[in-house]
Amino acid sequence: MDLQGRNLVTTLDLTPDEVRGLIDSAIALKRGERDAALSRKVAALVFFNPSVRTRISCESAMARYGGTAIAINPGKDTWNFETKEGVVMDANTQEHIRELAPVITRMCHFVGIRKSELITVGSAQGEASGDYYELAKDEFIHRFIEFAEAPVVNLESNRWHPMQSLADSTTMVEKLGETRGQKYVLTWAWHPKSLPVATPHSQLMSAVNLGMDVTVLRPEGYGLEPEVMAAAKERAEALGGTVSETDDQDAAYAGARVVCAKAWASLDYYGRFDQEAKDKAPLRPDWIVNEAKMAKTADGLFMHCLPVRRNIIVTDGVLDGPLCVVKDEAENRLWTAAAVFDAIGKK
Repeated sequence: MDLQGRNLVTTLDLTPDEVRGLIDSAIALKRGERDAALSRKVAALVFFNPSVRTRISCESAMARYGGTAIAINPGKDTWNFETKEGVVMDANTQEHIRELAPVITRMCHFVGIRKSELITVGSAQGEASGDYYELAKDEFIHRFIEFAEAPVVNLESNRWHPMQSLADSTTMVEKLGETRGQKYVLTWAWHPKSLPVATPHSQLMSAVNLGMDVTVLRPEGYGLEPEVMAAAKERAEALGGTVSETDDQDAAYAGARVVCAKAWASLDYYGRFDQEAKDKAPLRPDWIVNEAKMAKTADGLFMHCLPVRRNIIVTDGVLDGPLCVVKDEAENRLWTAAAVFDAIGKK
């Protein structure tokens, strides 16, 4: 795969053939059939938010193939950054993105950025500010790209998590072989916090990019962003797949080859997390993946991005069962990171 100089904000930035090329590259790397050309390459990894799998997979990918990753935590390791134009910087920002992006990218071969204001922190329900659709513009990463002189990879934003998407796609190709026409269910699950939508958006695309028949299973009022759903349906149709939504759990699970569970917040409640928590409480008993539901599938694989709350999102019986592939899915974050970095890094 040669995507030299390309940015990756969402897998919609790639053609389906390019997605498949990255999957095949990742599988070849995992099997030891090829090496990634990362020797003497330097990656800057900018993490505004906590990270386990993303940070370790990126750093491990660079180290395994002779490269170097420099991870920084803005606000702790750096100055505070400004993105607005014409601002008088006499408050709590010290460095403008117009200087930040070119300087970092002149020193590195590519940059990874994780920045999500929608990551919920603080109280039991979390804290977030601003309008969802304003935050979904992902201003920081797009402004960084505007002034960058090397490729930029989205390590999770308010709207997208393409590295999770590619790892999930790779896992399904590994486990299923032919994916076209296979039934994939992305199911909402109850969670005590109001979680972001970037990962479920990208899990949706992981199956869409493989030509699968995708069902988004969610309670009324918990649909994903309409524009994302429209883009997913358009790509699915082009690949011979489908995308549908339902709140009928029996129908959704029936015959599924993959069940991917994820909690996400209602966009209708965005910014009213305490109220959402009260109103979704009755959903808790029914919206958990358990053995009885998985028995309705066609020996369906169980997937989750991790971390997962046991016996909240999914029961121990499913998570510890033979058809759970969450560990393989997590490991594939390493191989897909290596494949992406190999493909996009500047000379």
